[in-house]
Amino acid sequence: MNTPWSTAIARVDVDDVLVRGYPLSELVGEVSFVDMVFLVHTGELPDLHRRRMLDAVFVTLIEHGISPSTIISRELATCGTPMQAAIAGGVLSIADWHGGSGEDLAETLVALLERAGADAGDEQIEAVATDHVRARHSAGMRFEGFGHPQHPEGDPRAGTLLRLADECGTAGDATRLLRTLAAVITREVGKSLPPNVTGAVAAVLLDLGFSWRAMRGLVIAPRTAGLAAHVVEELDQGARWRHAPADEIEYTGPALRALDRKGAAT
Repeated sequence: MNTPWSTAIARVDVDDVLVRGYPLSELVGEVSFVDMVFLVHTGELPDLHRRRMLDAVFVTLIEHGISPSTIISRELATCGTPMQAAIAGGVLSIADWHGGSGEDLAETLVALLERAGADAGDEQIEAVATDHVRARHSAGMRFEGFGHPQHPEGDPRAGTLLRLADECGTAGDATRLLRTLAAVITREVGKSLPPNVTGAVAAVLLDLGFSWRAMRGLVIAPRTAGLAAHVVEELDQGARWRHAPADEIEYTGPALRALDRKGAAT
């Protein structure tokens, strides 16, 4: 016997769609796209400050120039791939090393906060942060969400988001832990690795009430709009089969080889 579907997100009626209890026909024109994202994920419409923060996250993530995801989408577009497939290719590159590491960090932040306990003070937060940093450092592991090769002095996007979270009053335990981790990393590792945009987004979204499981999807949402723009631009430029020029590729294989008449290498 098949288990019936169950959802608290929406119900389709004959004359309307009920979204978290709100008729969709009444939401249209009254709330923003950001409001709807907040609603479907959390079950509630955001206040002005939470709306501003989620909108800031989306604006931060929508564009990052010629990066792995845009390269893939643009390359696919030059092969005659449909728009949705070209975008999907770029989206698939948002993984553990590019754009998707916020999911792991968010899960870690949640676990560390649970370990610290409810209403944890600064001492408890620093204690769990120190244990975590020491364990990863001794194992030779990276600190996802901290440091950025293109922004050695600090990711400006992260700084803006964290300052805005303070201004809006939405910064909570996740943001506090993120900042504590950055300080502990500097102390224990001897190298300054301030939070990058991935780390800031993870902490900000957790403090807004989003599940750590939603992180990658919330990154993909604005990136999809940016990837669509890149695909359109690539097609407007008339590119066909964009590829790396042969003189820009270093060949490191063996020199020219010959076969004898029997097909054996000589």
